[in-house]
This record gives sequence, C-alpha cells and structure tokens, in this order.
Amino acid sequence: MAHLPFRFETSNHCQKNRFKMPLPNKGGEPEFKLKVEPADKIAIKYNMKDEATVPLSIMNPTKERICYKVKCTDNEIFRVRPPLGLVEPGKTAAVKITLKPKAGIDPNRHFFAIYHVACSDPKADPRKIWTADTKPDGVIRMQALLETDEPAAEEKKKGGDDEKKEKEKDDGEKKEEKKE
Repeated sequence: MAHLPFRFETSNHCQKNRFKMPLPNKGGEPEFKLKVEPADKIAIKYNMKDEATVPLSIMNPTKERICYKVKCTDNEIFRVRPPLGLVEPGKTAAVKITLKPKAGIDPNRHFFAIYHVACSDPKADPRKIWTADTKPDGVIRMQALLETDEPAAEEKKKGGDDEKKEKEKDDGEKKEEKKE
C-alpha cells in the first residue's frame, strides 16, 4: 500500500464515537475561522409525529464582527432560526435547527453549510450583506445525521410487498388446485 504524503487525523472524540468530520470544502473556498458546537456533525433524533430541534452555537474567536449564514439541503424538512446574523468578537450566536419529519427522508444525504464574512458596519443588516455577489471569508459543511426511532419506510413497504407476493402465490396455488 502506497503511503500518502499527508496524514488525515480526526479528533479522539470523533474516533471514539465514529463521527464524520465536517465535509471538505470545495476547491477555492476559504477556511472556516469560527468555532461551532457541535463541531463534528449535526445529529438529529426524531420520530414521525413530532418536530425535532437541536441547538447550534456559532462562536466568534476573531477580533472582527462577523456576519454568518446557515444554509441547509432541504427547506421543506429543515428550519434554521435565525438563518443569518451577526456575532461580535468573543461572543456566541445561538441557532436552532428544526427537522419537520416526512416520509422518505434519506438519513445520509443532508448537510448544513455555514458561511461567514467580516462586517465592520455596526448598522449593517445581515440580509443586505448576503447578496448573490457576496464572497464568504470562511465556509464549513457539516453532515446531518438523521436518526429515527421508527422502522424505515422502505422496510415497511418491503414487508408489505413480501406479504402481497405471498398472498398472490397462495391464490395461484389455490387456482391450480381447483383446476385439478
């Protein structure tokens, strides 16, 4: 096996709990300079009857005022409140991520992207800062790990299909018996 010129390391916490590290940035995207908690992934445990909410903390260790934006892969099932805001140097912003469950959610497909840009204007409106032309100063993508306490819809459907096939087989055998 060839040796790689670099070594990919994960934190002991991630290794012990088998968490995925944040997803890699796309080419040319700047390194994320803020701190987030949770740091490794966003785990959401839910059931099909209730919404599930998890906290996300965005900490600003820089000496600049920062404007952040949190995006998700599917606005029909996720709500991010607030989706954008300002964080003073040394302060933390509290964000809530809510999952609105629906049938057929792929538990491994979703992620959240957090962007930030420096903002020195004390009267700045975060909605006006994030335009189509805004280039972020930092980006991080965090895997959403969705876990439900109910059997997967596919398993229920498969079970139903198996029962249907079994019934069709029995019906076919009964027809054959009548012919004889």
